[in-house]
Amino acid sequence: MLIYDTEIKNGVPGKEELIPGINYCKGWDDFKGMGVAVVAAYDYTEDAYRVFCEDNLDEFQHLVWDHLDQGDKIVGFNSLKFDNPLVKVHGVDIPDEGSYDLQLAIHKAARLGPEFNKRTHTGFSLDACVRTNFLGVGKIGDGAMAPVLWQQGKIGKVIDYCLSDVWLTKILLDKVVTKGGILNPKTGLFMRVVCPEVSDIWDSGIPDNPSPAPIPPGDE
Repeated sequence: MLIYDTEIKNGVPGKEELIPGINYCKGWDDFKGMGVAVVAAYDYTEDAYRVFCEDNLDEFQHLVWDHLDQGDKIVGFNSLKFDNPLVKVHGVDIPDEGSYDLQLAIHKAARLGPEFNKRTHTGFSLDACVRTNFLGVGKIGDGAMAPVLWQQGKIGKVIDYCLSDVWLTKILLDKVVTKGGILNPKTGLFMRVVCPEVSDIWDSGIPDNPSPAPIPPGDE
């Protein structure tokens, strides 16, 4: 498998006041205007972390193709709605059928639909899942600040943040693969999450068994 995450060059305007001197895109659907600052990846085959920027982004595409040719999944966290379309408009094609979105799999395990609803889907962030499952202290920064830091020339800090998110995704995925699921960050109960080795997550329907599964050893 190949895990990846992205950070963008230009900020996304929101409720907060715009920062003077910082470039912004038009909104969350303006993937072209966001730009790609960095792509960080973890390659299970090589047991190695990789970093790709504008000068070697084509190498990331070749790495993706290599893994897809081997039948591997390209793994992300919210990648189907964000990272995949972001890199696509910048020249890197990652087909949805070859992807495994860990956040989507977790939402499905919690009996939530694929479309994000702030009332029901909030609380399943990467940070919340990692902390609830005692896998570390969580995220080391705020993704919204990454393009600000990038434009301020703090390139190493942005790359470090992106690599950290890849690592957090990896240790969370490793728990899904080895334990069959994770603790639900909203209830604290163990829930089974379909892992990429078992089956795809794009089959229709929600899991049939709504009852929490027994907690495996080591997850009490």
